[in-house]
Amino acid sequence: MKIGIVSYHREPNYGTMLQAYALSHAIQNEGVSCAYLDYRFKRKPFWHAIALNLLYAFGLREKGEFAFFDTKPFHRIKQKFAAFHKAYVPVSEKAYYADNIREALNHFDTFVVGSDQTWSPMMNRNPYSINFLPFVDEPQRKNAYAPSVGTISVDKAFGERLRQSLASFRHISCRERQNCDYLMNLLGKSVQYVLDPTLLLTAKDWDSIAVRPQMPRHSYVLAYILGEKPCITSFAEKLAKDMGLPVYYVATRPLYLQRKNVLDAVGPQEFVGLIRDAAAVVTDSFHGTLFCINYSVEFYSFAKRECQPGEIINDNARILAFLQELGLEQRFKQDDDTAIASPIDYHAIHEWLDTMRDESRQYLLQIIK
Repeated sequence: MKIGIVSYHREPNYGTMLQAYALSHAIQNEGVSCAYLDYRFKRKPFWHAIALNLLYAFGLREKGEFAFFDTKPFHRIKQKFAAFHKAYVPVSEKAYYADNIREALNHFDTFVVGSDQTWSPMMNRNPYSINFLPFVDEPQRKNAYAPSVGTISVDKAFGERLRQSLASFRHISCRERQNCDYLMNLLGKSVQYVLDPTLLLTAKDWDSIAVRPQMPRHSYVLAYILGEKPCITSFAEKLAKDMGLPVYYVATRPLYLQRKNVLDAVGPQEFVGLIRDAAAVVTDSFHGTLFCINYSVEFYSFAKRECQPGEIINDNARILAFLQELGLEQRFKQDDDTAIASPIDYHAIHEWLDTMRDESRQYLLQIIK
């Protein structure tokens, strides 16, 4: 038995790569072999990369919002992501493209669309999307574990695409309860609510790969911020001052390289260790929030983008929705909210997580066994 997984797994993003590791690890824990399909959008001639680099060098083409990942200050971070991916994320030996993707049918027994925002409108603009397994003819080989639609507001056109693309799937699940209900009504079939793959693994499981920070445990506040809103850094500094501790910043953008105590060589393993050992975490990240909960760490979560008073931005509504499941919605902060909350009682939360972890594992077993 070999499972082919379709999901994002190479990006230098902590949540993306760690959820990829977690799902493959959970499947392997059941004694089943798996690998992520090494799918590439286009075959490019050997001179393509050379030509692009020349254009970039002479300023004739912009690299885009995340071009800073190719700059010297982020070089060590990219190296650590590449090393982690090579060591911990299984990938198919063969590279697949749109014109040879059907060859994967001969190498894998069944397929699973994995987590992250694999069913979001943003990630599926191309008419042909591997995230819907269009190359698989047999419904019994089409499954999904915890994909995200990425938003709780789906327009009519993309809803119709979801309806047509997912009608033939055998097992469908989602990591957001609201989108489970939406897909169930859309498709007229069962859609199971399951945990994000990072929560399939326990804190003890994550300890096996975590790298211990140089700072003593509980001696710092960690700021893991993907956006650039000043109110989040201000809150992190205020919280740290109240706790009598320094703030350490994960270098997610050039902006944070200017901060005191910036951590500019954080790979996925260091990231896990930093959250585990922090006294508190301030973040605008979905997976940053989940790791705090798994490790029983005090945290405060924000919306990544600017919003009007009382408005919740869609890309972070998934954080609020999950916190509401746990009765922790007060930990989702509005931009102007600077109040410090009382410590979290994690006992009931981990009882719920244990139950959901078992249900999610049983669902996964239905697919792979």
